Amino acid sequence: MAEQNLSAQEHLEHAREMLWDAIQALEDTQRVMFKAGDRYVAEVWGDGVRTVLDLTERITDLSGDLTKVHIEIGRLTKKDRARGS
Repeated sequence: MAEQNLSAQEHLEHAREMLWDAIQALEDTQRVMFKAGDRYVAEVWGDGVRTVLDLTERITDLSGDLTKVHIEIGRLTKKDRARGS
């Protein structure tokens, strides 16, 4: 249970790293969704295309929200470091 001994700064950095990984996973998911959309257009063409686009837009929104949180954590840690200097 070494994690309990981490400082607030270290916990924030860990959370920031986890967010970065989540953002990368969402970007990979977007690429797969675009491929699914391409296949729907080529094979089916119908409501599925609109649904795939809607879902991809929601993923984009989530990615943007996570990016904002990632930036805010970075600002907070920078401010905390400056206080500690």
